[in-house]
Amino acid sequence: MARRRKQVDPNKSYTQTPTEELDYLLEIHGDGNYSKVFDVLVKQFDVLQSRAQLLLGLVTISLTITGFSGPRIAASSLFSKISIVYGLAFILISAVMILRGPLQLRWGTRRCMDTIHDSLVHLIVRRNERTKKYHVASACLIIGLTGYVGSVIGFLFQV
Repeated sequence: MARRRKQVDPNKSYTQTPTEELDYLLEIHGDGNYSKVFDVLVKQFDVLQSRAQLLLGLVTISLTITGFSGPRIAASSLFSKISIVYGLAFILISAVMILRGPLQLRWGTRRCMDTIHDSLVHLIVRRNERTKKYHVASACLIIGLTGYVGSVIGFLFQV
């Protein structure tokens, strides 16, 4: 049975609680079709993990390039030295957040609550927490890459 929804403003963003989101997913896939909802949530974790791996790849590239050219860049000027240090610090913070957040290995069936419904709500909560960590790690990586690029620009102006 479909629920009657309130009139929505197309220009406004609506955020659901994990319980409301689960109810909405069950409405889409049919009440009681927990298997399909579980599959949807697992796919969302897969997307989150693949995007986190992409960020980790950028971290790896940054650290590898720094290993080769970092000392020359840092030696070129005080600005480049400060920029590369703060850039690398934020890149490393991002790497730790990625490893401790979205790439943390936890099986979806590991935690069992009183009901399947509660277990799926808990899974949505975990997905939301990992998504927040992903966004913070992305911001740290952008700040770090900005510092790194700033150091390269400083290096190029010295040359």
